[in-house]
Formats: sequence, C-alpha cells, structure tokens
Amino acid sequence: MADLNEKTFLGLSRWMAPLRRFGDRWLGGWVGRLTPETRRETTDWAADADWAQLQQEPLRARALLRLAVLLVLLLLIWAALAQVDEVARGEGKVVPTRQVQVIQSVDGGVVDEILVREGQVVELGQVLLRVDPTRFKSNLGESRASQLALQAKALRLKALTRGGAFNPSDELMRDAPDIVAHERRLYESKRDEISTQVSMAQNQLSQRQQELNEVRARKAQAEQGLASLQKELNATRPLVRTGAVSEVEVLKLEREQSRLRGDRDQASAQISRVQASISEAQRRIEEVQLNARNLMSAELSETMSRLSALNEGDRALADKVAKADIKSPVRGTIKRLLVNTVGGVVQPGKEVVEVVPLDEALILEAQITPRDIAFLRPGLKATVKFTAYDFAIYGGLDAVVENISADSVVDQKGNAFYLVRLRTDKALLDDKLPIIPGMVAQVDILTGKKSVLSYLLKPVLRAKANALSER
Repeated sequence: MADLNEKTFLGLSRWMAPLRRFGDRWLGGWVGRLTPETRRETTDWAADADWAQLQQEPLRARALLRLAVLLVLLLLIWAALAQVDEVARGEGKVVPTRQVQVIQSVDGGVVDEILVREGQVVELGQVLLRVDPTRFKSNLGESRASQLALQAKALRLKALTRGGAFNPSDELMRDAPDIVAHERRLYESKRDEISTQVSMAQNQLSQRQQELNEVRARKAQAEQGLASLQKELNATRPLVRTGAVSEVEVLKLEREQSRLRGDRDQASAQISRVQASISEAQRRIEEVQLNARNLMSAELSETMSRLSALNEGDRALADKVAKADIKSPVRGTIKRLLVNTVGGVVQPGKEVVEVVPLDEALILEAQITPRDIAFLRPGLKATVKFTAYDFAIYGGLDAVVENISADSVVDQKGNAFYLVRLRTDKALLDDKLPIIPGMVAQVDILTGKKSVLSYLLKPVLRAKANALSER
C-alpha cells in the first residue's frame, strides 16, 4: 500500500511540475507579495523539493510530457483550420410538382375499354380509357363525303367561271370517283349549254354582218350608178336644145336618177339598222358569257362558304374521334379510377381518372424554424434524407432551395416555421427506389462552413456574452 501511494505521488508530481513552473514564472511575483514571510519560506521549500525531484526523473518522462504538449498544440491547430458544414435542419414532405390531374371525358359515350388500374405508373400520352368512337366516326364519314362533294363542285365551278378545263386532283379521284364523274358530266353539260347560247348569238352576229355587207354593196352600186347617170344627163341636156335628142330621153334619165338616189338613201338607212343589230348581237354574246360567269361565281361563293364551314365541322368531328381515346396528360401514377364498368355510359365532362404526376425531380416542402431562416436563400444546396430509406444504407438526394415563404406559418400547436420549397435532381434512390408524394424526410440545408475550434468555443462565447448581465 505504501509503495502504491509513493507511485501515485510521483506520477502527480510529474504532471504538476510544468504547471508549477508556469505559475512561478508568471504569477510568482504577485503571489509572493500577498503571502506572509513564513508562508513564502514554506512555498520555496516545496518548490525546491519539486525541482530537486524533477531533476532526478528519467529523460523518458520528460519526452512524454513534451510529446503530450505537442499533440495538444497540433489538435488546436487542426481545430482552427479544419472546416465542417454548417446546416439548417428541418422536417419536409414530398409534394407533387403539379396538382393531381383530374381527367375528364369531353364528349362522353359508351366505355369500350379500360386499359389501366389504380396504382399503375403511366407515361405521358398513354391511353387510359377508350370510349366507343363508332358514332363519331359515322358523323365524320358523312362530313368527309360532303366535303369531297363540295370540293369537286368547287373545281367544276372554278373551271366554268374561268373557262378552263375540269382537272380534279388524283387524291380526289381516288377518294370520290363517283362524285368526280358526276361533276364532270355536269361540267360538260353546262359548258355545252353555254357554248350553244354563245354559238347562237355568234350566228346572229354573222348574219347581221353579212347583211351589212350586202347593204353596203347595194349602196355602193347605187352611188356608182348615180355618178354614171349624172354624166349621161350632163351630156344629153345640150342635145335637147339642138333637137338631136328628145326631151323624153332626158326625163327617163332623170327618173332613173331618182330611183338610184332612193336606193342609195334606203341602203344608208338600212346600214344604220344592221349596225345596230350587230351591236345587239355582240352584246348578246357578252351577256350570255357574263350571265353564265356571274351565275357560276355566285354558286362557287356559296359552295366555298359551305366547304369552309364543313371543314371546321370536320376538324371538330376528328377531334371527337381522337378524344375517344382518353390519354394521360402527364407521367404519373393512377390514383383513382372513377369509371369501372365496360359498356357503361360516361356523360360529357364527367371525371374518369385521377393521376398523380411523377416527374424527373421532386418538390419538398420543409419546415424551417425562424432562428435559421436568416441564413437561407434560393440556390443553396441541401441533402434530403428520407425516413422510409435508411440514410446509412441508401443515402439521400441532392436538392436545391427554390423558394422561401414570405411569412412564417403557425401550426395547430402554436409553433411558427417558414415553408421552404426544394427541388431534387432526380426522383429515385439508386435508380430503383421510388419516391412518392407524401414521404417524410429530414432536410439539411448547407448554409456555410465553420472551423471545429469555433464550434467548440461557441458555448464559451455565448456564456461570455450573457455573463454578469442577470438582474
């Protein structure tokens, strides 16, 4: 027992010696002034005894002491230089990036096929439910036939209006050969009718022109006869005075002159009438062509209006046929099937399926206490640890702060917090573990870096700031 006490005393002496030297060096003078003479003598004796014993210790003990001091210094330097993450923690929950998609049947009808089940993951554009499109296809077929008929009719009217040939497209001839043949017959019939009317008017014009030529010839002949007769009269009148020619001959010549003059005047008047008839015949030709063109143009305008309206209706019917296949507007999970009976009737506008969107990224709403909100801003990186998957095994997801609520929210328990929205870079863990809306997670938002030493001194500094300030 005595040997054990001696060893204990020697060990304590080794550890206390540096502290005593430090105290003697820095505090010895002050303590000496405050210590009575007798006490100082006792202290000097004890210090001398320790110094004497320290001088007798082996070198290995000194080396150990110096190594311990060096390690402490190295630890302090490491604590001052080493950086650790400073995070703001909060509880979060996965929320859909978009609200639940409620899909409706636009036009309703009889349910022909249900292609999905609740809980199934569907892709964008995947057919979920099919409504019987027979009624819509029938209406579309009728509309299409009417549209082809109007197209052929419009081509016929354009050809007649412009005086061109009737040349329907290959597509029109393939889709509606009977309609094209019927319109071709109508085109030829109308063209022949117009040609007949124009030909009749042209024949009348030709007759009037021929009549005009004949009248002009008679007038020219009468004028020529008058000129010759006038010369003959001029030569005969002097002979009457000499008695070489009787006066009766002169009278005959004057009577013939009057007749020729009448023929000339009659021909001149007839020329005016024939020219008027020619103008009338020309107007008749133009009128036939103009009336036919105006009639065709009016019918063409009406046809094009009906065709335009039919095209709009055709698009509406085609849309109804297309929307008989009810498709998913997003990639997501079927939440509820509101129609379960094949052959049942769905009313127009009725809700049929609910889909929860699944995106390549997740949105989390985290609750952050007001004391940490001052250090948060959009763009900060974060780590999301889902409670459903062990973080030590599966890890977490990287995320970025997207939005911070403008004001705090108070829950039913009276706790105030800010809502912080974060977006992850992917929606799966290990590319196979799904994350679904509603999952709870711990969110660690990286707000900065700090040294280990500052972390260790933080309680001391806080205590120093609050010390000696109590009432």
